[in-house]
Amino acid sequence: MFGAMIPVLFHGWESPLLLPLMLIMGMAGGALYAFIPAILKSRFGTNEILTSLMLVYVAQQFVDWVVRGPWRDPQGMGFPGTKTFNDSGLLPKIFEFGDAHYGAVIAIIAAVALWFMLSKTLKGFEIAVLGQSPRAGRFAGFSAKQMTLFAFLISGAMAGLAGIGEVSGTVGKLDDKLSLGYGFAAIIVAFLGRLNPLGIVAAGLVLALSYIGGEAAQISIGVSDRATRVFQGLLLFFVLACDTLIHYRVVLVSSMKAKM
Repeated sequence: MFGAMIPVLFHGWESPLLLPLMLIMGMAGGALYAFIPAILKSRFGTNEILTSLMLVYVAQQFVDWVVRGPWRDPQGMGFPGTKTFNDSGLLPKIFEFGDAHYGAVIAIIAAVALWFMLSKTLKGFEIAVLGQSPRAGRFAGFSAKQMTLFAFLISGAMAGLAGIGEVSGTVGKLDDKLSLGYGFAAIIVAFLGRLNPLGIVAAGLVLALSYIGGEAAQISIGVSDRATRVFQGLLLFFVLACDTLIHYRVVLVSSMKAKM
């Protein structure tokens, strides 16, 4: 919504600066929204998973109100949605055929930058230490509150960048059908990628293949779209189960040995 603000409110403005400003605004909006669960976590110790999940529905309803109210296209035949962005506000396609756009290139660049930050810088070392052992991080002089805010702001900025990439690259406008569950699918991608920024690029391609295969199965043999979600859920379940079996060993102990 932040990224779409400029092409919606200044629809007639066409400039090479429009698209970079949209990307920056999208990142700023994501960071500001992520600041809410970050401050709740650092100040009051609230569960960041619950607060961020609940804020997802708040954001969806707010966007729905905007595209049905003040930002609705007056020539849109009453359908919710803004005016279609002009050419300066659209991410160009990579190929003449298909829907792949340069948002994918930006995502790869962002993944490489995050990998470098997490693995090659002191800030990344602080995040790793505090994530694995907050007590050890405090002994090392690292601030858990500051690191929580930093991690949330970076994560929110990346989510905002992904959102404006979807709006300007695929849809071409802001509407009420923007959210198709990509955020929840990203949880599976993150775990499949072993929480590594480079690994999630490969995991994202694997999950995208499951979406495409699921759509093909719906068309060819009439399989429900829920079968795709079941497959993705099982995929995540087996990955987490493998982690458990890797880190822990199942040992059968008889009642006699237990008493001894």
